[in-house]
Amino acid sequence: MLLLIGPTDVGKTTLAHRLLERLGEAYFLDLDPGQGALPGTFTLFRYREGVLTPVRRYLLGATSPAGATARAVVGALRLARLIPRGSPAVADTDGLLDPEFRLLQAEALSPAEVLVLGSEALYRAFAWRKDLKVRLVPPLPEARRKSAKARRQNRLERLLAHFQEARPRVLPLSHSPEPEGLYGLLDAEGFFLGYGRLLAFAQGEGLFLTPAQGEVAQVVPTRLGLTLSALPG
Repeated sequence: MLLLIGPTDVGKTTLAHRLLERLGEAYFLDLDPGQGALPGTFTLFRYREGVLTPVRRYLLGATSPAGATARAVVGALRLARLIPRGSPAVADTDGLLDPEFRLLQAEALSPAEVLVLGSEALYRAFAWRKDLKVRLVPPLPEARRKSAKARRQNRLERLLAHFQEARPRVLPLSHSPEPEGLYGLLDAEGFFLGYGRLLAFAQGEGLFLTPAQGEVAQVVPTRLGLTLSALPG
């Protein structure tokens, strides 16, 4: 596995996709809960012939691993364990620059190489570890800084796409109702099936609008700070 780390807007995701194209067939571990495939989650994809197919998702429940670092490390590790032994893989990350968290993440994933884009400080935090192969490279020339507004819009668009095929489902509700929050629907192995928006509740059950299919084993609240008024329901 090649692990890409560095600040926001240095071209990590662009580089990841270029590497996947070069490999032709590989696994892509999306560990960016803010600007990745689906806000608040990590996703393991299989890449083949230019197509990314989701394998499993893990709910982080926030748009940054800050404040949820233990869960973030465990989630990345659980998804990485699903990659068949010997298969090429590329892992993309968010822009959090906490050296301690990044070292823990690298220790959990055991990548063949860590590529640090655009951060000498982060590179120095890794350089003393002789058991890790680490390289520092400059940001991609075409990388452009995005505004906070553009980032929020990107998250909303991906969430809207997620809810495109949403249908009402009645599910057990073991937590206090939070009509203004998003819930994560998990399968019996703890992996993420989809988000749910609570429409109504009574006597330990909730009516959720969700695209999730399959058997739901657990419904948990998230702390995603997203405007839900634009969502269906």
